[in-house]
Amino acid sequence: MNAASLRFVFTCFFVAASFALARPASAESEFTPVAAGVRFRKVGVYDKARLAAILDRGLDMFLGGFDPSQGSTMKSSDFKAKFAALRNDVTLYEVQFNSVVPEWDNQPTLGSGLLAVPEDGATLHPLVSYQHGTVFGRDQVPSRPDNSYETQLALAAFASQGYVVIGADYFGLGASRVANCFIVPRGTTQAMLDHYLASRAVLEALGQKTPQFFVWGWSQGGWSTMQFLRRLEALDIPVTAAATVSAPVDLTAAFRRPITSPRPQDAAWIKGCISNMIWSQEEYARLPGLAASAIKPEHLAASRKFYDGELPWPEYDAGTPGGVAGLLRPEFMASAATGNGRFWDLLEDAGAYRWKIQTPLRAYGGDADEAIPPAVSRMVYDFSRLLGSTQVEFYSAGERADHRASYVSATLQVKPWFDGFVTAASKQSSSDRAR
Repeated sequence: MNAASLRFVFTCFFVAASFALARPASAESEFTPVAAGVRFRKVGVYDKARLAAILDRGLDMFLGGFDPSQGSTMKSSDFKAKFAALRNDVTLYEVQFNSVVPEWDNQPTLGSGLLAVPEDGATLHPLVSYQHGTVFGRDQVPSRPDNSYETQLALAAFASQGYVVIGADYFGLGASRVANCFIVPRGTTQAMLDHYLASRAVLEALGQKTPQFFVWGWSQGGWSTMQFLRRLEALDIPVTAAATVSAPVDLTAAFRRPITSPRPQDAAWIKGCISNMIWSQEEYARLPGLAASAIKPEHLAASRKFYDGELPWPEYDAGTPGGVAGLLRPEFMASAATGNGRFWDLLEDAGAYRWKIQTPLRAYGGDADEAIPPAVSRMVYDFSRLLGSTQVEFYSAGERADHRASYVSATLQVKPWFDGFVTAASKQSSSDRAR
């Protein structure tokens, strides 16, 4: 297994294992219904000691793993002192809701996600919806925060500072038992929208109000955030501000590139992303035989087991040597150069930036990102400028920032930017009351 593969393994598996030693303070409770098709249950509390561990040992693991030689391009010491002092404990809820799969003629399905509420005695909090990045395990999702360091970091950075945090599990993950809806636009958007609406119903039952609403996501979650934002704007649901980091907003650029022009630093797990996208498009676009036309026959069965969550990434990676070229058929590799074919048409249609964005948006990209080059992440900025929008800005997450360091770096920049909107709204409210 190469260094890039090991880095991914450390991130996904060892971080989760490290936190198994410190479980939430409360056991899971029974579900409580609050609206038609919506129910929730308390799954635990992250107290300040637990949150502090996330920003200490957890950050060490996320950026370094057990073997520092296989870690990120940046160290936890580059970031630790920059996080704000923890203000409050956080209560965690799992939210489940009835939904539909648009790609399957609105077939009914079950969705799930996380709702995290600050324990600070207040009933008025800003709300941030965090969209998670790519995971290769069905339980490495927001509603299972012990298994998701990126979710833990969002809780430590935002919920410990007075933000309500929500995060949807995409269809096929968490409580959902349909096929993995990996990089499928309408299904992903439906899961996020219905989770947001379900969470609002739960918050109302809890006596909580959220006057500001932010959306934020990393990697695949950055793409998801842009899909979500477009839908929210279309529905006239106000979004205070939005942010993404390492977002593959143009999927054809993001995934034709490692096939046609691979770099030595490319993450090995891009191979897993591509094979899962192929299978998810076969399932959700109802294209039987797509995977067989793209993946070499000797790897077809293993790739399906990996997509179904039945084969761990280390085993899949070891059994498909040669990177992307070792996995894919030569004729499919050739199609990446021209962009011809139904698969590439679907990815073209799933782009997440080609509209005139009305919401203040900051997009970030790390200069050393081994998965999503910053040229891809900034496409939303360049296209917005072409349409005359001044709402979008692009920022570097750091000259040395790889994929994971970009997330940490951008989190530290996004939080105070969101705070500025909250502070401005508070001052305006005070001014209005004084009149």
